[in-house]
Amino acid sequence: MSTNSALRTLFKGGGILFLGLFLELGISFVAKLVIARVLGPVNYGAVSLGITTATIVSTVVLLGLNTGIGRYLPMFSDKTRRRGVLVSAFQIGIPLSILASLLIVVFAPTIARVVFTDPATEAVLRIFALCIPLAAVMKLAVGSIQGLKLSLPKVYIQNISLPTLRFAGIIVALSVGVGATGVAWAYVGSYLGAAALGVYVLYTRTSLFARKTPYQPMHRDLLWFSAPLVISTVMTFVFADMDTFMLGYFSSTADVGIYNTIYPIALLLTMMLSSFGFLFMPVIAELHATGDTESMRQLYHVVTKWVFVVTVPLFVVVALFPTASIRLTFGEQYVSGAAALSILSIAFFSHAIAGPNSDTLTSLGHTRLIMFDNTLVAGVNFVLNVVLIPPYSVLGAAVATAVAYVLLNLLYSYQLYRVTGIQPITGSLVRLSLVAVGLSALVYLPVTNQWITSVPLLVLVAAVAVIGYTVAVLRFGIGSEELVLLESVEDRFDIDLGRLKSLVVRVSRS
Repeated sequence: MSTNSALRTLFKGGGILFLGLFLELGISFVAKLVIARVLGPVNYGAVSLGITTATIVSTVVLLGLNTGIGRYLPMFSDKTRRRGVLVSAFQIGIPLSILASLLIVVFAPTIARVVFTDPATEAVLRIFALCIPLAAVMKLAVGSIQGLKLSLPKVYIQNISLPTLRFAGIIVALSVGVGATGVAWAYVGSYLGAAALGVYVLYTRTSLFARKTPYQPMHRDLLWFSAPLVISTVMTFVFADMDTFMLGYFSSTADVGIYNTIYPIALLLTMMLSSFGFLFMPVIAELHATGDTESMRQLYHVVTKWVFVVTVPLFVVVALFPTASIRLTFGEQYVSGAAALSILSIAFFSHAIAGPNSDTLTSLGHTRLIMFDNTLVAGVNFVLNVVLIPPYSVLGAAVATAVAYVLLNLLYSYQLYRVTGIQPITGSLVRLSLVAVGLSALVYLPVTNQWITSVPLLVLVAAVAVIGYTVAVLRFGIGSEELVLLESVEDRFDIDLGRLKSLVVRVSRS
């Protein structure tokens, strides 16, 4: 696979995934906004604890098998081994997820009383436990789709059906006044629908249910690859979600609610990177199999550049104007988390600067390096949470998370450079960064110093910044790879972009 071919594959699918992820995050964000505004910080905190528990457990019990499917399916062409990958993953993952669900149902009173120090969360925990096996089926189905290098089925399952069904259920639950438990049942219903759609895709697109086709067991291979990911996943959740649990333990359910309003706002900064990460891993795996390191490096640079370009405007808004961001979304009762939101935005923006380092290491098979890095960072994060949350609550949790993510990206990037020589920083990225800093100051200083006293003047300053950033992107961000992408758009939609390509060339070379 050449660089141009890889770019066409990645950006064609990546564009679809970006739209799907944009839709998913948009619906999910609005759903959380509605829950937070209607239920208030305390009940929203209880729902957040249930969501976090179900998410962590459903991911951990899969033992990284969904990622293993995504890596191993592209490596085999014969039906026996391909079916073996699918059957083996489901034979391991589904029983474990059912067992985990039963354990949480049984021990929900103890978890609510001892871990969350809030017995009122017991009912919510029991309902969310039912999501675990359903989520496992959905994730295994999505992993299978990733291995097939398909985009649309994943979008239908994870980006459209899941958030849409969830949002509809939440609206019904809140309309009839059933509160937090009704919201929990809405989550169960959405996972049931998404899992059913995933099973349908598996039935029509794979040989999982083709009983007449023999399969070669792949349990050992999948577990050997995925075992380090289990520890990595646990450690990832330690520094991604442990702050939620520790806020519940050291602080209050209300602070959990506040933290879980600012967290999804900051999480929006990872949208572009997540879109390309889904297809990036199998594409890099193919390039690695042919020994084409140069194409891998070029692809990494292009993806990192455009993830950065798209993420910068949102980062500027969230990091520099956190109070307004919270007030316009979740409401006045959550603005005490403004400083924490600015800090969290820095944490998630570090992903955009570093690029798809984790996906690249995974596709190259270096899961043990990821495991070591995640374990170290999880330890740092745990200590920081213990030290910072008791005195500083939400702000302390945000600082701990920010330090963890920045450190993790530094470690991933170092490991990737040591193994392959690939690193994210290019001259184009540096120039775009300098322009972004200057334009951010152009907006921030007049607003914070009250030099702007009217809405029309504010709109004018913002428009100048947007135009300046667009020109900078065209001038410093466009190369031969982007022309390849425009050509792929022409081919896909049967349109003529000759004038646009000419304009891009003139601006980039001026």
